[in-house]
Amino acid sequence: MNEEYTEDGQGRGYRPRRKKEAGGRAAGKRWDADGHKEDGRREYGRKEEKLENAALSPDEEAAKARDKALYYLQFSNKTESEMRKKLAEQEFSPASIESAIQFLLQYRYLNDGDYALRFLEKNGMKKSRRQMVYDLKQKGVSPEVIESALEDMPVDEETQILTLLEKKRYAGEDATREERQKITGFLARKGFSYEAIASALIHYARKDAD
Repeated sequence: MNEEYTEDGQGRGYRPRRKKEAGGRAAGKRWDADGHKEDGRREYGRKEEKLENAALSPDEEAAKARDKALYYLQFSNKTESEMRKKLAEQEFSPASIESAIQFLLQYRYLNDGDYALRFLEKNGMKKSRRQMVYDLKQKGVSPEVIESALEDMPVDEETQILTLLEKKRYAGEDATREERQKITGFLARKGFSYEAIASALIHYARKDAD
């Protein structure tokens, strides 16, 4: 993967950062939907897929798109947006993509609401609410679906922060000003709000004193 997301240093989310390839040169300018650099073989493969799909009848192409989608789901769950992108990469026609998507939605192989809930359950103790909202939006989940999932599975940021403070062996009341600033910056870069950070630090210090 030649591109990753990095924190902006102020807890406001994430911005794209281009990695450098061997020799210190910036990565190539042409990228596919997965963030991989395009090469001649990939472009040739896409042309071949397009020609093969064009030779199929509409029903045959729709069936092939459906089978390809089910194949992808064997390896990982996907949002509707991610699946549309994956099928588009295989040069399926818009009609075949739509047919495959509707099949997956009908049988609940695709469900952005369920995906968001599973994502929150998996990451709820290690990622801030802000970071998880950002990640889900990047995956194409709508704000309405994300908000609904958060209502069903609220994120307790204070508990998350307290857990991180324990892991970091934060000194609590004995921490120096420099240590407090350092841990505050660390938590902010993870996307936690300053209100949640301040509250957790107070509670942690009181617990430490007890």
